[in-house]
Amino acid sequence: MNPINRLAALLGLIVLTPIAYGVATGSLDMVDAAVRAGLTLGAVVVVRIIGRLGVSILANSMERQVVAEAPQRRAADRESAAA
Repeated sequence: MNPINRLAALLGLIVLTPIAYGVATGSLDMVDAAVRAGLTLGAVVVVRIIGRLGVSILANSMERQVVAEAPQRRAADRESAAA
């Protein structure tokens, strides 16, 4: 499991804590708890997708920057290095 998925799972558990407390104390009935838990699941899935996409975009941009800054070898330099 990658770090983005773990962070999303931790976020979901933290958000579910007040729902569990409400059910345990009786201030929240099971139907409302189920609706809130479903919304939480949907939000966590969306956050996970956005997080993975953001990290991917950031990594790709950093890779392109490194490749652009790398010195280009001339053909003569490549031939002498191969020999």
